[in-house]
Amino acid sequence: MIMRSLIAAAVAFTALVTSVAVACPPPPPGPPQEVGESDEAYAQRQAEFRAAQEQQHQDWLHARQVRLWDEADSVIIARIERVRTEDLYYIGEVPRVTLRPLRTIKGRRYTNRFDLRYIEATSCGPIPAFDAIQGQVGDEFVIFLRGGRPSQRTVQQTNALTAITDARIAEAIAAH
Repeated sequence: MIMRSLIAAAVAFTALVTSVAVACPPPPPGPPQEVGESDEAYAQRQAEFRAAQEQQHQDWLHARQVRLWDEADSVIIARIERVRTEDLYYIGEVPRVTLRPLRTIKGRRYTNRFDLRYIEATSCGPIPAFDAIQGQVGDEFVIFLRGGRPSQRTVQQTNALTAITDARIAEAIAAH
């Protein structure tokens, strides 16, 4: 009995320690002000640091978009037809959207409506991080699919039309 209690305590402690380790880290602080550096020069260096961080983030988003296009079986444009809410444990009400495919820009054509929603929550927020889940009725999104008909399981990512940076995707959208 004591051994079981010790094991349970050890498991609980491990879960607590590792949950902190995987929590979303805050953005890194900017560089410290150097001795003798004017406030204006320091503000400029901080602004350059933040701009470099933002550029790294944009580069990462672009590389992800390139990879999603390359790996997708199908890529469609879909419009949100319905938005409703549902409860997600310990977060509360979250959106659930129903989308209707409008056109296919790569791969197989699909016409079935499908729902997207958050399926769980982390310390970084609810996941999956699909742009479309935060959209409104009438908004259109690029949907990257792998493994069959559009569904929560087959959608790899969604991007707002205005978030497209890959020239191949932009050309495919313009061509259709």
